[in-house]
Parts: sequence; structure tokens; C-alpha cells
Amino acid sequence: MVHFVGAGPGAEDLITIRGQKYLQTADVIIYAGSLVNPALLCYAKEGCQIYDSAKLCLEEVLAIIEQAEAGGLTTVRLHTGDPSVFGAIREQMDALKEKHIAYDLCPGVSSMFGAAAALGCEYTLPDVSQSVIITRAEGRTSVPERESLSSFAAHQATMVLFLSSGMADKVQAELLEGGYREDTPVGIVYKATWPEEKTFRTTLGNLSTTMDREGITKTALIIVGDVLGDRYEKSKLYDAGFSTEYRPATVDSESSDAQKDTILMLACSKHGYELMLRAKYLWEERLLGNNAPDDAYAKEIICKVKCADLPEESDTRSMTEIVKAYIPKAKAIIFFTATGIAVRTMASFLKHKSVDPAVLAVDEMGKYCISVLSGHVGGANVLAQFVSGLTGATPVVTTATDLHDKFSVDSFAKKNGLVMTDWTLAKEVSAAVLRGEKIGIDTDCEIQSKLPDELVLIKHETNRAEGSETRAQDPNYEVRITADMLRIYRKNEQTLVLVPKCYVVGVGCKSNTPESAIYDAVKVCMDMYGADMRGLAAVASIDGKAEEPGLVAFCKNNELPFMTYDAQTLNEIEGDYSKSQFVMDVMGVDNVCERSAMACAKTFERVDASYGQAEFICRKTAMNGVTVSIVRMERKISL
Repeated sequence: MVHFVGAGPGAEDLITIRGQKYLQTADVIIYAGSLVNPALLCYAKEGCQIYDSAKLCLEEVLAIIEQAEAGGLTTVRLHTGDPSVFGAIREQMDALKEKHIAYDLCPGVSSMFGAAAALGCEYTLPDVSQSVIITRAEGRTSVPERESLSSFAAHQATMVLFLSSGMADKVQAELLEGGYREDTPVGIVYKATWPEEKTFRTTLGNLSTTMDREGITKTALIIVGDVLGDRYEKSKLYDAGFSTEYRPATVDSESSDAQKDTILMLACSKHGYELMLRAKYLWEERLLGNNAPDDAYAKEIICKVKCADLPEESDTRSMTEIVKAYIPKAKAIIFFTATGIAVRTMASFLKHKSVDPAVLAVDEMGKYCISVLSGHVGGANVLAQFVSGLTGATPVVTTATDLHDKFSVDSFAKKNGLVMTDWTLAKEVSAAVLRGEKIGIDTDCEIQSKLPDELVLIKHETNRAEGSETRAQDPNYEVRITADMLRIYRKNEQTLVLVPKCYVVGVGCKSNTPESAIYDAVKVCMDMYGADMRGLAAVASIDGKAEEPGLVAFCKNNELPFMTYDAQTLNEIEGDYSKSQFVMDVMGVDNVCERSAMACAKTFERVDASYGQAEFICRKTAMNGVTVSIVRMERKISL
């Protein structure tokens, strides 16, 4: 029996477990000595016959295998990386078939993946490259004409070149001829994962120079493509605004107002520039006078112009580069340009309505202000009205529910700080509203306004013990507002759940408690009392824990406000609390988690009219050095 085994990229611990077992039991090993790390031969058993195929031709390799077979011995043919990539195994397998010698293949980790690990890169990035071309330059061995490097280069995909490090001049010339830019990023990895591994980053225009300078002529991979650069779009795989069969869509973390705190204004003409500056001045004046809608509030308003007629003021970057620099924190982007410029500039940055900033276009003469993108969630429709008031323009809003003056579920969710769990279903609800259908609304929150005509209130009664639920009415679509996990999961396919931020978690912990322990304790307690994690409004503790690494990381990674209180404030919180003399001696208060949770809830009630009375659903619970308590706050909503 012959086992073709992939040795992996080089490191002896990167061979597969199956491959290692084959090596340990082999009677004969024929390894590619010019490429395989000889350290792998340490797995060979005593008495194993070992041959270096670098010194052998095909017939000599086959002769060794035939001799082993005649003696009833097992042979491992050890190839570098994965034998299916430039392994020359097809001719060996065909020969074994003719000789009626049994064989199988054991895959290995290709050196191309070892190289990716060394560079810390991903070969496939959304909006950059979704394909990988595995090839080599033509040398003493020809390649089909249709597979020349220049023809492959036209695709601008990620390219991994094997067996080409000694032909850097040729590689560089053909790839540039085929269409790669001179500044296309390039990675060079010499002996990936070996102890003597070396990595170099350069550009295609400097590839040959870099290889010559570093003396790299063999045993290296060349990786070419923009995946080695900085620009890319996040994947849909973990996009919270993208639903899958395993989880519903939710509002992405990047949509939080805490991160999106900048208004970016752009112009590309003298008239547009002057109008933009006037709008900025009036905008800031309204903010100072507290005379602006919530969507208009921001920490800063940045104005940029790209215009040859304004050489001193003009930015040296392109409009796209300017947007790229500011979009991570842009709450809104307002173009004082033609709408086409706005659309083309923004095209590559758009992800999902749950995370896209508001985008407006105001013509340079200030006649029209168009809500281009993210009208509801991003607030572009409200801003169109506001900016029109500053510039004297006519606001243009094309959102269907606004045009028909109908209930908009995404605007409603944003206004009330509710987490959208399924954007696809939200779109279906809006379509149903426009068709004239009644939408049921079923809520655990107090409604403080009159229901619009499109909505009908559904009364529910839930028996938690039996898990049953009775309904008074049953429209086709329902909007259910709850943070109760039982009610969230007991819904039909046409029930859109909006989760209110109504829970505060109080946390106490030992010094240097890891974030994972804090997360586990909070999650267990939330699950135990049927509270959805998306309903968390804040985390609270004593000020002595304000810089506790695990707590700070937990709040940061879950995008939760971290509110701390001094011991005196906590001691003044009225109520019955479990007491610990040890905690009193160390922290100056008898209970951290319960008192801080209630203090935080009272802060919400005091500063935000949409929050009401609070009550404990989970008293002090200790777990792995962490104490947790949970307070549920009444929520009030308006339509």
C-alpha cells in the first residue's frame, strides 16, 4: 500500500494527524528532500527505509515502491504542502494503477496557507477579491498560452505564484503588462512556517528590486493583490444587519450614535463650497441654540472641498478617499454637488440600511436638498428638512411610507431606541402598510401616544409555566416589542420583534477577572431569567472597578455603557440588599452588584423620560469570582 501524504508547509507540527500516523507506521518513506522539512522524519519508526526523491527520477521512485510492495511493506510518498498542488503525483498514481499497486491520498496544509498565516492576510475579501489564482511563471517547464501571467493579471484577483521566485523580473513585467498597478501590494514569503521563515511586503513595481536585495531566488511564494492592502468591506457572514438560517438580522454595532458623531460636508465647485460653509455656520448656530432635531446633533461638522478653482482650500485627496477617511465616524454625509457625484462616491462604501450613514445631495445653487440614502434609520429624511431650512432649498424625500404619510417601522424603532432583529421582515411590514393592511402591535412597553390608523393593538396573555399564549386579534403581520426571550421565540414567521433596552446589569468581580468569565456570568443570569442580551441598556459597578480590564473589555466588545458609582452614592440607594462584611471592608459598601444596578436604573429614570420604575429580576448571583444582578426598567414608547 502506498500513501501519498501532504507534509504541510514546513513546520513539523503542521502535518495532519493522519499524515503523522502514516509516517509513524511506514516501512518505507520517499520524501521530496529539496522541499520537505527533514525534521518531519523524526516521526519515522526505527528501521524505516528513507529515500530522498530529489536525487531520483520517476522510474527510480517506482522501483523502490515495487520492491516494497513485493516485500509486503507500506510506503509513504511524502510531498511538500498538499500533494495536489504542483506535486507531480498524477503520473505516479497512473503508474501505480498500471502495476496494480493500491494507493490513497492524505491531504496536507498547502504552503500557500502557511504564507497567508505568515503575512497575516486573507486571500478573499469582499469588494476586493473573491478568487485566488494559483499559478507559476513559465520557466524551463512551459505553461499553456491561455494561462500566461499577463492574461491572469487582467482579472485583478489574488494571485499566488509557486516556483517563480527565481524569475522576479519576468513575473513583475508580465503582471504589469496584464493590468496590475505598480502600487499593487505584494507579499513574499520565504520558507513559510519553517524556523528560517522570512516575510517581505512590497509593491509590484518594486518586486524584482526587493527579491534581489534580499537574495530570494527559491523556496518562496509570491502573493499579489489588493487583499494585502488596507481597504476592504466587512463580510456578510457576521454582519448583524444580514440574516442567515442560524440567526436573524440585528442592527450592526457600527450604527451606534456613540461612534457615529461627525457630519461630513463635501463640495466640488466654488458655488457649492460657499453654500456648504453657510450651511455649516447656520447648522452650528442652531446646535448652540438647541434648535435642531436629534439627527442633526454631532460632535463636529467637517467641510471638505475638491476643486481646482480653489487651490488653497482644495483637498489633495479624491472625493472617494475623503469619504473613506471619515465614514467610520460619519453620522451623515452631505454632498453640495450633483446627485450623481454623491451616488458614485458612496457606491463602494454601502453595506446595509442598518449601518449606512445618512446621505444627502444639495445642488450647488441650493434649489433642492435630496434625501439619497438611509432616510429612516440614518435620519436622512429629517436632515433633508433641516438642511432645506438652512439653505432655502426644497426638500426631496422619496421614501414610500413618508410620501404616503404611513407608519414606518424602522423610523419607529430608531425613535424609541429599539433593536431591529430582522431587516428583511421589516421591509415586508412596510410593504404591507403600503398595501393598506393593518399591522398588529404587541408590546410589553407602555404606549404614550395614539396609535396610527395602520396599527391595531394586540392583547396577549402569557402563561410562563405552560408556555402558552392567547391572542385577541391576528393580523397578517405583527410588530412585537419585548425583551422577554420566551415571547421572542414564541412567534410566527410574520412577527417582527423589536427589542427594547430595558435591562441594567450590576457586576462585581475579583481583580483581573477575565472578560470571558464576566460574559459567561452575565449570559447565564440573563438566560436564567428569560432576558434577551440585546435588551441590555448598561452595565454598572462601583468606581473602584472603573478600570477593571475584564469589565471594560466586556462593555467595549458588547457596546454597552459602563456606569460606575462611588461607595457613598451606593450606600444611599434605598432598598433591601444582601450584605457582605468582606465587601464592606474592601469596597466601603455592603453590596456592589445589586446597589450599582439599581443606582444605574435610577439614573436612566432621572435623565430619560422613556424609562420608568425599576425592579430586580435577578438578585445577587455569584459565579467564578463574578457577582451579577439584573434590574428591569419599565419602558415607554411613542408612535
